[in-house]
Amino acid sequence: MSSETDSIENRSEIVFLYDAVDTNPNGDPLTEENRPRVDDYTEEAIVTDVRLKRVIRDYLDREGHSILVKASGGEQRDDKGSRYEELQEEMDNDKDPVDAFLDVATDVRLFGDSMAFDESPTEGSFTGPVQFNFGRSMHPVHEMTHGKTSVLAADSEDGGAGGNMFSEHRLAYAMMRFHGVVDENAATTANLSDEDLKLLEDGLWYGTRELTNTSSKRGHEPRLLLRVEYSDDEYHIGDLHRSITLSPETDGPKAMRDVSHARIELDEMLSLLDEHSDRIESVNARASRRLQVAGDDKEGGPEILKEALQSTLGKESVNVQYD
Repeated sequence: MSSETDSIENRSEIVFLYDAVDTNPNGDPLTEENRPRVDDYTEEAIVTDVRLKRVIRDYLDREGHSILVKASGGEQRDDKGSRYEELQEEMDNDKDPVDAFLDVATDVRLFGDSMAFDESPTEGSFTGPVQFNFGRSMHPVHEMTHGKTSVLAADSEDGGAGGNMFSEHRLAYAMMRFHGVVDENAATTANLSDEDLKLLEDGLWYGTRELTNTSSKRGHEPRLLLRVEYSDDEYHIGDLHRSITLSPETDGPKAMRDVSHARIELDEMLSLLDEHSDRIESVNARASRRLQVAGDDKEGGPEILKEALQSTLGKESVNVQYD
């Protein structure tokens, strides 16, 4: 991105759904053996906004986009001061230092940063234009515990093998639901562009799908991504994610084990979009081909989503991709 590229002018609201099968979507290091985060009262799984941003950052890094907050190979992230020194090699020295930095710090343009390191090009911080709430599963989850053995070569003269027993905690199934807002005011100071929003959507979708770096993260699949762009400044519907609900087609929500075991209900969301249609510029959507939806008195695959959105907002305002 270049600082000469105009920053976005409109606010957006994001709804993102993905499912996690036989996996630990977000471990809690304060619990025994990093167990999945689960609300004790509602039994809903929880994934922090930090975890989701890490997914996007890692995707950007793999795709060759420079980022400031880069995951290291160990338990700690790389020092930001050291990362800034590396980014300086990519920066245009003929530009204003802040603009030159933002040109090469894709994640800062998206999520901001405190800039709390000595070499910082600015005395303040960047407020992130893109903010997410904690994600929650759309249903109570079933947590499973598996006993495992790690086998190591023995150190004794007799040879052989030894090992340790340990427990691993995973969720049988969780349909996670995130909500986010892209703020056009913060975008001005962070130089966030429309091209960056495309990267954000790719990071959410493909970054989630590529969560295979550890065995506990295998089993993630993106199912639905909506970005509603508004035409009015400083305006969005709010809580749009809560208007999308899940109807299990099993004996109960804890019995779900696959995306085919539930249906996404769209009618409340469609009603909201219709009510606020005069303030909506466009809707970009991505849907899994295996997603089952119901809306506008129809049930079926993701094509129902496209038909319903176009019927509500008009064909020219809606872009839907199937994947």
